[in-house]
Amino acid sequence: MSELDTAQVDALFAEWGREDSPGCALGVIQGGELVYARGYGSANLDLGVPLSPHSVLHVASVSKEFTAIAAGILDRQGKLSLDDDIRKYVPEMPDLGHAITLRHLIHHTSGLRDQYGLFRLAGWRDEDVQTFDDVLDFAFRHRRLNFEPGAEYTYCNTSYTLLALTVERVSGQKYRDFVREQIFEPLGMTQSHFHDDVTEIVPNRASAYEKKDGGGFKVEDSNVSAVGAICLYTSVEDLAKWVRNFQTHEVAGDVLDEAFTAGPLNDGMTQNYGFGLQIGRYRSLKTISHGGVDSGYRAELLWFPEVDFGVVILANLSQFKPGWMARKVADLYLGEKLSADEMLDAPAIDLPEVDLAALSGLYRDDRRSLTRRVELRDGKLRVSIFEESLELVPFGNGRFRLGTPPSEIQIRPNDDGTLEYHEVLAGGKRHIYVRTDPATPDAETLANYAGSYYCPELDARYTLLVRDGTLIRRLRKAADRELKPTVADAFSAGSVDIVFTRDGRGDVNGFEIFTERIRYLRFDRM
Repeated sequence: MSELDTAQVDALFAEWGREDSPGCALGVIQGGELVYARGYGSANLDLGVPLSPHSVLHVASVSKEFTAIAAGILDRQGKLSLDDDIRKYVPEMPDLGHAITLRHLIHHTSGLRDQYGLFRLAGWRDEDVQTFDDVLDFAFRHRRLNFEPGAEYTYCNTSYTLLALTVERVSGQKYRDFVREQIFEPLGMTQSHFHDDVTEIVPNRASAYEKKDGGGFKVEDSNVSAVGAICLYTSVEDLAKWVRNFQTHEVAGDVLDEAFTAGPLNDGMTQNYGFGLQIGRYRSLKTISHGGVDSGYRAELLWFPEVDFGVVILANLSQFKPGWMARKVADLYLGEKLSADEMLDAPAIDLPEVDLAALSGLYRDDRRSLTRRVELRDGKLRVSIFEESLELVPFGNGRFRLGTPPSEIQIRPNDDGTLEYHEVLAGGKRHIYVRTDPATPDAETLANYAGSYYCPELDARYTLLVRDGTLIRRLRKAADRELKPTVADAFSAGSVDIVFTRDGRGDVNGFEIFTERIRYLRFDRM
């Protein structure tokens, strides 16, 4: 790459290339070689230490590919079968009416509830230490599944914690030791380890940060030591060696071929997830990738197998978008090898506020009991996803870009003229929400919901009370949350939807919680 082009890469990261700001470490891999590596910003604002390709950062869910491939190595060694039921290795898991195989765990088709959603719903704070045993306690408390294993793809961190436990029990080694001996040491990844003790000292570790309201930054380091789903600490230099292995197959051999293949669903359809790796396309080229999000750490590993080109970005700022930045780097390097993309490239359209307002409202997916609130604010259409308010940017007739990297949303009428909100997913699948008139419960109805409710899966009690005409959820260690009415006997609080149930006499006897990764989580009235 020319000096001018390298300057173009640096220009992409100019916003973070300051001593008084967190930033990222970048690695560009071509033909298995690390051809460009640089740090932007500070690894530690207290000490003024700059970020570099040698800095060690938590890569969060980028960890998953190592966990899945570790299980695949044991499969090839004949020590387990990926088609075995998890209860063969983890008999503490309850019988939930269906066999959950290791392959289901790998492809996020297990139907298990997500561990981090359970922590939040149980009232755990971000600063609470979350250990391996804490996650297993939630896993062993399962009373039902979100769905039949293999029927759907729903991202689930719990699955990968159970995979790590299986690796330990089958190999007879600590998980971190097995991965070190089987993967890291053969590849010379000397700065990589699975962090199973939050008190462990890590040489060259970068601290993580979040922007403060009003300016400046605050420390936002990880307190998780539950290996498997996350907890890999590594560097750009080490991950470049891992990307090189994608082509050479020096480690894991034919496991990698399977790892780069999306897993099947029960109906014969496929989704876009292999062995801890997302299988996709970007501007006509196939991609193998995964991102990572935990506390103030952000990460992206992106590889284009058809041209053997990769980008690794490890960031220490929660507002950083490494997935999008990695693709911008690819745009510079791959140039004419990439095709135009209508969703990415079409210019934004200015729509009159009256037209945007006509699309606002409450939309509900009855199958998953989830809602989306589309609102017009300051002349822009917005929707909240995972507690983050995001702009819907119009670029076509009823078509919108959402988030970074952008995904496509379509808002359009169905056959009877009712508006639908479509989240377009990989492979043409979509989640469909239908616009509905929100319920308006009166004071007497709200009072009927008030009381105490208990969930044995969380070992948590919620208190519901009415304050100033609004239903409020109270939970130990958590701030009070307003519950907004959606449809009859249903409310939402941010990314959580609550559906009340009634007994044969019509009295409220409990409720169920629904989120993107958790369904039918039962609370009984006390």
